[in-house]
Amino acid sequence: MLLVLLAGLAFGVAVAVIKGQDTGARDALGNMSAPWVVVPFLAGARYSSVWRATLVGIAATLAALLGFYVAEAAILDLGSHPWYTDLQLTLRAGRYWATWGFLSGAVYGALGGIWASRRIAAALAAVGLAFICEPLIVLVLSRAGIWGGAGLLEHRWIWISEVLSGLACIAFVAVETRRRVVSRF
Repeated sequence: MLLVLLAGLAFGVAVAVIKGQDTGARDALGNMSAPWVVVPFLAGARYSSVWRATLVGIAATLAALLGFYVAEAAILDLGSHPWYTDLQLTLRAGRYWATWGFLSGAVYGALGGIWASRRIAAALAAVGLAFICEPLIVLVLSRAGIWGGAGLLEHRWIWISEVLSGLACIAFVAVETRRRVVSRF
């Protein structure tokens, strides 16, 4: 469990470093949501009990968010005040994402446990689907004026790469499923 939490923390710090302070491609990469479902899925995949996998998925996601916001406090220029004030500001801003992280950590942790225990193709395909759907959701929300993420859409190569990663994941699931079906006969 300690290794899972440390890996989650490291992931969060790495994303904050990639995101950095400036706008542009690094900001778009750092603001991608789909890679965050990999953390609880891999954490949950270490357990065959779906209940344990769910809890571990939540813990790994919250550790990743903690790592992200602690690193953001050190990376971002939030004004001329002490670092602990920056930390309070970033952690307060992260409360919204922690709520969603709790939900996604539970769902993808459970899916990781299902994949580990039963090898149900849909569990792993859900990870690929997150990578495929995120760019579409960002596009729809920004075009509808619901979300101001239009600047993120300027870097099409990032979104195309994300969709291709999702398709590769689903293709892997399809090939593995076919291989297992053929090997039964």
